[in-house]
Amino acid sequence: MSDDFFDDLDDLTSAGEPETHQDDGCEEERGLHKLASLVEDLNRDLSTSTILDRAMSAAIELTGAERGFLVLVNERGDWSFQVARNMESGEIANAEKAASHTVIRRVLEGQEPILINDVVGASDLTQQQSIAKMQVRSVMGAPLMAKGKLLGAAYVDTSRLAGVFDQTSLVLFESFVQLAAVAIENARLMEAAQAATTQYRDLQDYLNTILSSQPHGIIILDDQLRVEYANPQAGMLLEGAKLPVGTSFGACNCLDEVTQLQVLDDLHAFMEEDAVCHSTIVKGNHTLAYSFFHVFRAIESGVRIGIILEDITAQKQLERKLVESEKRSTINQLASGIAHEINNSLQPVKGRVELLSMRLKRAGVPLEGGIDKDLDTISALSGRIEKIAKNLRHLTKPAKPEFEPVDLSQLVRSTVDLMISTTGKLKHFSADPDSPYQLALELAENCPAILGDAHGLESAIINMLLNSSHAIMEKDGGGRLTLRTRSMGNRVELVVEDTGTGIPPETLPHIFEPYFTTKANAGGTGLGMCILQNIAEIHGARLDLKSEWGAGTTITLTFPAI
Repeated sequence: MSDDFFDDLDDLTSAGEPETHQDDGCEEERGLHKLASLVEDLNRDLSTSTILDRAMSAAIELTGAERGFLVLVNERGDWSFQVARNMESGEIANAEKAASHTVIRRVLEGQEPILINDVVGASDLTQQQSIAKMQVRSVMGAPLMAKGKLLGAAYVDTSRLAGVFDQTSLVLFESFVQLAAVAIENARLMEAAQAATTQYRDLQDYLNTILSSQPHGIIILDDQLRVEYANPQAGMLLEGAKLPVGTSFGACNCLDEVTQLQVLDDLHAFMEEDAVCHSTIVKGNHTLAYSFFHVFRAIESGVRIGIILEDITAQKQLERKLVESEKRSTINQLASGIAHEINNSLQPVKGRVELLSMRLKRAGVPLEGGIDKDLDTISALSGRIEKIAKNLRHLTKPAKPEFEPVDLSQLVRSTVDLMISTTGKLKHFSADPDSPYQLALELAENCPAILGDAHGLESAIINMLLNSSHAIMEKDGGGRLTLRTRSMGNRVELVVEDTGTGIPPETLPHIFEPYFTTKANAGGTGLGMCILQNIAEIHGARLDLKSEWGAGTTITLTFPAI
């Protein structure tokens, strides 16, 4: 059979086959119409089974066959019935018993069409009991071939007189079978394409799920540093920044100007020099680490750069805690030695003061004019220094605090008096409203007592007063220092508020770190706020610090009442 079915049909009109009919021209025309109809069906989105069913129906109708069968072969060579049709009664229920396996095998093995118009005269077929039982007289069969591959076979038969089929019938039958083979091959290609598309989409969804589920942010940039991809975590880590595809990374406004320039500089260095970069940035309350990597694609040219963002806030916090722990350990070792030297020098002072007081009394020297008060003050401050020396041994946690009921308002008042009369740190402050440095004591009377170590609380108050007085005096135009106590149900609150210079935003996160000070040139040790925090922890108090640069600072200690 030639490649052009219509040429075969033309050849048949001039071949002069012995078994032709007077209406050959009509048969050919009807065949052409049926072929055209099948081609239209193939161009529609019809199922394979529908196409095969229509091809077999057309073949039976045009060839005058009574029955038709179509089988498909799988990859193992096994074949199964797909269409079994009887012209009069429709579908054949049991094709396995109704069809001739001999004819099907001959077509599959020979891979050539067959036409037998006299089955009785064909000795090899006459011996087949199945054909004899079927009383088949005429048979046509043809293989389903597509691109040189055997897909199956089809055959039609009739139990009427021999010579029912002719060459025209065979050509039409082969044509329909060939169209059926095309339908099968196209269907398989479509199914393979759909399976590949589904697999690709599933793989893409799987990769997107992986990229969306892992905790790091990933951004892919093209050679013009435009965003090609950004997973949801990247936007979340950058606090909701928009990273639309096609937008220049430098124009995304996901970072402040200084940080953006830092990242872009590192990015250019990586692209031009392949420099390894692992750096950090601060975004809001989070610390982010970023690094770069190359993206290679075999099917496309061009350079692509990937950015990985990782939230290392917890890691940085842990590092800071470890550093602070090391600092405190070092401080404790130093403090232990210092405390030992202080005690060695302090004991003679205490003894001399007591001895001097006893001698003056025995000698009858009048202690008027404040001498007795001065001696008492020296003795009291010596005792305070002795306690400080003891606490230096455990600076981060004062050793064995002596808890007792403490009137917080009274303690604040006595501490202020001590600083005014002895150290002079508050001598410039006054309750006079016209004074440039105002001191206001808003202390609640009959405030519930708290359970605390008076010496530790006094140290905390002194540290707060020193810091506030320095901040106010550093600011031009004076200011106001307010100490306030008040009862809040089962809590007692102490507030130290000043209108000084405040704390710079970059300094605020480090304010409680040991040895961190902005007044190193003025003799600052960086231990005051650390001691304040530790004293608050020992007393189970909540410590709140609010500061606005240029406006002032407020420190609040909230203690549980007895």
